[in-house]
Amino acid sequence: MLRILLVADQVEAFEELARSLHHEAGVEILWAHDSEKALNKAASDAPDLVIVDEVIGEVQGLDWVQRLIRVNAFIQTAAVSRLPHEVFHETSEGLGIMAQLPPRPGKTDALQ
Repeated sequence: MLRILLVADQVEAFEELARSLHHEAGVEILWAHDSEKALNKAASDAPDLVIVDEVIGEVQGLDWVQRLIRVNAFIQTAAVSRLPHEVFHETSEGLGIMAQLPPRPGKTDALQ
């Protein structure tokens, strides 16, 4: 079973995404609500994918992904960002982020 860690301090932002991933794909959903707990969970649980919100507390999602790379560079990541796609691509280059998601990702994003 695929294990996905959702990193968001505002749970409601990922509720539809989590529901869709669980129901549509039979995915096991793990949650972390602050940046430090998320890093610890990524290290201990080794999820297949981490989806990180644009901001977690006071930490920018892309900055958090840089920290995640030092914990486990092989975990696939997707990040929520309002940046235009081209700017996101340039800003996140070298972080290995496989997908940019919109704020409040939903069922369509889960299926992709």
